[in-house]
Amino acid sequence: MKLKLPKLSIFFKLILTVFVFGLLLNMIVIFVFRLSTDDKPRKYLRDFTRRMEHSIVTDIGIPPDTVKAKQICEDLDIEMRFESHEGAWSSSEKMPTLGDILMPPGNREEFLRKESFIVRYNEKRYSIFKFPNGVFIIEPFNPDMFKPERAILLMILFISILIIILSLFLRRLFKPLKDLSLAVEQIGDGNYNVKIPAGRKDELGELAESINEMSGKISSSIKAKEQLLIDVSHELRSPLTRIKLGLEVGSPKEKIEEDINEMERMISGLLESYRNDTSFTNLKIEKVNVVELLEDTISEYDVVERLKLVKQQDEIYFNADFEKLQIVFRNLIDNALKYSNDLVKIESKEQMGDVWISFKDNGVGISEKDLKLIFEPFYRADPSRSRKTGGFGLGLSICKKIMDAHNGEIIINSQVSEGTEVVLKLKAV
Repeated sequence: MKLKLPKLSIFFKLILTVFVFGLLLNMIVIFVFRLSTDDKPRKYLRDFTRRMEHSIVTDIGIPPDTVKAKQICEDLDIEMRFESHEGAWSSSEKMPTLGDILMPPGNREEFLRKESFIVRYNEKRYSIFKFPNGVFIIEPFNPDMFKPERAILLMILFISILIIILSLFLRRLFKPLKDLSLAVEQIGDGNYNVKIPAGRKDELGELAESINEMSGKISSSIKAKEQLLIDVSHELRSPLTRIKLGLEVGSPKEKIEEDINEMERMISGLLESYRNDTSFTNLKIEKVNVVELLEDTISEYDVVERLKLVKQQDEIYFNADFEKLQIVFRNLIDNALKYSNDLVKIESKEQMGDVWISFKDNGVGISEKDLKLIFEPFYRADPSRSRKTGGFGLGLSICKKIMDAHNGEIIINSQVSEGTEVVLKLKAV
């Protein structure tokens, strides 16, 4: 059993593509910023800074050599403050005092418990070193470990790769558009044997299948019309040849008139079919008893013994155009009599608010391939029977249009050599 995949709308695919592209773009930005930042120095920065600060404090002495301390602060781009009972010195007026830093209770507790520690004050980090002769406050340098040049290069690289992948995906997603455009162009040039690769479960896949089906129907219709032209030419040539020969040999007038009448019937039938085809939209709806209409239609035939009407009740009503529906009945009865030598069973019934009318024969039947095209104008399942059975392949096409105009259904069930059943379905009243 073949697993049927669910349909995915092309719009859903586009939305999903944009979402994935945005997600990947954000991930690339985060990844690039991480690569552009030296994480390894950051990992060891705290230990290194603490050792350096301790060395600085030891080098400048306690109390500090202010000249030397000033020079070290300038060279290392740091700020420093020293406070003791004798006084205070600061490398910058912006450095907070020890009292300011110890105002938060947490910082004060740290100061009481530890000799050296790191605290935060006003969103900055400060190192505190306590000595018997005073306290050092150091604002360490904060090296810029972000490399903008590296970030720009990496961003260009990864976004370019992402755009290439996206373009390849979109090209694959919309590839059928090129095939569809080429197919429509070929159909416009008269090539109706176009087959677009189908199989996609989205709107483009449905469009490809529709174009394939349309080109097949157009091709079948053109072939049917060509066959019709051949058939009509052949049928007209025979009486014309007889008329010509009759005039040469002096045939009786009645014989020539018979051939002329045959030609007239053939042309009139064809024109009548087209005339009916254009009038299906102008229906004269009235309440019709389907049983009575079937009985009247059957009574028109000389072979009444071959038509068996099975009725569940004498009155079943629906709203329809009496004359148009009778055309359907006649066409279906004619087909059943043409392609079957046995009894034709006609049945009417009302079921679940619908009227069902069935025409069933035990004739030659219709193949599965022909059933798909049986309602196409000029289509005949077996063109070789045209001379024997007559007609131009318009009967079932007309029936379908009449039923569609009545918002009804026409269903054909058939098997080769077993017969055919045509079911009409209309709303009961």
